[in-house]
Amino acid sequence: MATLLDDRLVTDAMENLDEWSGDAQRITRTVRIDDVDGLLAVVAEAADAMDHHPEVDRNGDSVTFTLWTHSAGGVTELDIALASRIDDLVLTTNHLQRDATGALHEVDESATGDGRSVTAQPNFPTPGESTPSRPAESSTGDPYPEGTEGRGAPTMNEPSTPRQDAGAIVAPDPEPGSIEPQPGNAAAPGMHERTETPDS
Repeated sequence: MATLLDDRLVTDAMENLDEWSGDAQRITRTVRIDDVDGLLAVVAEAADAMDHHPEVDRNGDSVTFTLWTHSAGGVTELDIALASRIDDLVLTTNHLQRDATGALHEVDESATGDGRSVTAQPNFPTPGESTPSRPAESSTGDPYPEGTEGRGAPTMNEPSTPRQDAGAIVAPDPEPGSIEPQPGNAAAPGMHERTETPDS
């Protein structure tokens, strides 16, 4: 169940809301706007999503929203959340936006493009196509013009030197037992102890 707010909490919450007034019983806001139908449509959608239904009084180009939670008998955090959402929707419907400092500005719709959508090309091959493996095959052209560095540089999965695929270099131990002694004077792994005979 939603938590009922007292007058002090409602007053504190309304400091962050636009043009709302009221007390712990009800909060209201009257909005004058050109597109009342558009605003009411998006507010109804938001209210349904929150499972909350404001009282709406329309009068020409103005509309008054009254919020309270019927089951709790007054204003709850649900009403404050819906009031905040209504504030956002009023701005959007009026083509306004709030910047980081809280100042309102008109939305520059020309900055969002000319209304056409652009689809990015995938970074992976689609059926019937292959991903370019060398710069010359790239759709952007050869990034290394004739006579510049970079041409002939190895591409992915090509060995950079002839030894790359030859494996590790193993050098034989020139003198068996020449590895430094192991802790506890144990013989080095794989090494044989050197035995000296009195005859030698």
